[in-house]
Amino acid sequence: MTRLQRFVATADAGYRPPVLPVPKMPAPHIVAFNMHHYIDPFEPFSMRLPGRGPNPDLGLPKGPLQRFPLDALTMVGTLAAGPALWGLVRTPNHSIYRVHVGSYMGEHYGKVVRITAHKIHIVETVAGPTGWVKQPVSLAIK
Repeated sequence: MTRLQRFVATADAGYRPPVLPVPKMPAPHIVAFNMHHYIDPFEPFSMRLPGRGPNPDLGLPKGPLQRFPLDALTMVGTLAAGPALWGLVRTPNHSIYRVHVGSYMGEHYGKVVRITAHKIHIVETVAGPTGWVKQPVSLAIK
């Protein structure tokens, strides 16, 4: 065994690092939290104040376009039938549907209110912090 190998083998044989005692932690200051005047953050919005605002028709049968979120639907074109304009919408499973003013689409009770050559304008009824709220959205042609 060479001098270097002997040094490496015995260099840390007697070294022991100092072990410090575990510091004492102060007891936590306990504060009582009274939630009687606050909204429960884990309760869904729709359950907080049912019946307030523009309630959606929960008994309305769901159409095929109401099974998908709006961001999964794509406007692919329009059709003109006399003065009326129909929108063409593609679903994630590549089916094409015609929509007109008054059709429902999206998971949040979205109702088509206007169709232009490049957009389908929709008003969704979503649950908000104080009840149901109308929210305008649009689906643009791609």
